[in-house]
Amino acid sequence: MDFITHLEKYLSKEDIQNLLVSIEKDRVTSFILNLNKIDKNKLFSLYPHISEFKDLPNCFTYSKQEYELGKSYLFNNGAIYIMDISSQLVPHFLKINDNDLVLDMCAAPGGKTICLALKNKNCQILANDISYERAKILSSNIEKVGLKNVTVISNDFTKNSGDFIGKFDKILLDAPCSGSAMFRKQDDVKKDWTYEKVKKLSAIQKDLLEHAYIMLKDGGDIMYSTCSFSFEEDEEVILEFLNKHNDVETIPLLPLKGFYSSNSLKDGVHIFPHLFNSEGQFFCLLHKKGELKTNDFKINKKIKKIHIKELDKYNLDFKYIELIDESIYGYDYDFNLKHIPTLRKGVLLGEFNKSNFKPSFNLAHFLPSSNSIELNEEEYKSYIKGETISKKLNIENGYYVVSYNKINLGFIKYVNGIMKNLYPKGLRH
Repeated sequence: MDFITHLEKYLSKEDIQNLLVSIEKDRVTSFILNLNKIDKNKLFSLYPHISEFKDLPNCFTYSKQEYELGKSYLFNNGAIYIMDISSQLVPHFLKINDNDLVLDMCAAPGGKTICLALKNKNCQILANDISYERAKILSSNIEKVGLKNVTVISNDFTKNSGDFIGKFDKILLDAPCSGSAMFRKQDDVKKDWTYEKVKKLSAIQKDLLEHAYIMLKDGGDIMYSTCSFSFEEDEEVILEFLNKHNDVETIPLLPLKGFYSSNSLKDGVHIFPHLFNSEGQFFCLLHKKGELKTNDFKINKKIKKIHIKELDKYNLDFKYIELIDESIYGYDYDFNLKHIPTLRKGVLLGEFNKSNFKPSFNLAHFLPSSNSIELNEEEYKSYIKGETISKKLNIENGYYVVSYNKINLGFIKYVNGIMKNLYPKGLRH
């Protein structure tokens, strides 16, 4: 079955034609703003021609021809995260409360996790990707943004969801899909599309949703989403799931101008580029009936909180500061992950080797810029190249955060008027 024919399952010929035309047009570029690092007034002073998308908090659109934000220090240091409007809508409609335990099942590269974590600093998020390599990218993006409330793992929940029965208040399942809603963003996805791939992925999506159900608390919510236009990956997955579980219902979402819902699933939302000025997306919010019991984040007494005197000056407020191998992590909730590969628990504070402490890049991006050493433009350019900087300062020798325009860049080691550069080699340019 070809692409056009398979759309006829739920779309009119007029809608299909309009959709095909929109796929060939230029895409809209957008980002989410991290208010922990920069405010809107400062943002507009740097980029006066960006536009705020009023229906989403801290969402902005811009022209790639005018601004190369993907190469900017704002992006490289977590003040903004480039992400489609349609993708930002998915976590926007998943209500997160204080002390919620949230699972992002297929989280890489991390945009939706970042949205959730910025939305509520008092929830705890377990961000997962089955691919360890993709989980490393996820962890890196979490690191740049400077998030405290995210644990990053690489796990196949289809093999061990029983270990997490009724564990999570909210689950985001952005399922692996054929990617047809990304055609105008990624041309290789269009070339790779087949109906056989759609059917194969539909089976995987149905299986993942069943495992999400197992891990969801009574009274909890699942946000299911794909970047596919296929009925088989969207409505069909939800409808079959609802037929199996009479204790689950869909939740109507506040409609925005341009939302599209098919007749078979009124509460499912399609984002089509010809109706809504963004890339494609499908999402549907599911509610598991029952009384939701609130969490009490109790201290796990088996984990001994260690003291590293070099960290005292940062006034860190973590329930746990734990040494794992040679890495020191600060976090507030223990997910008790047993043998699941864990890449990051909260904030990587630094490395501790033979009684010597070295702070991490992650810590620099978690800390406020108020106590940093502010670099001028020339010093900033030298720093991101990895160069040593000479600067006489009235401070003791040791590690310090440096910033530019009040956005933290990383650490230096100050020794007698010399700033030894600790900016990660992979980011230098």
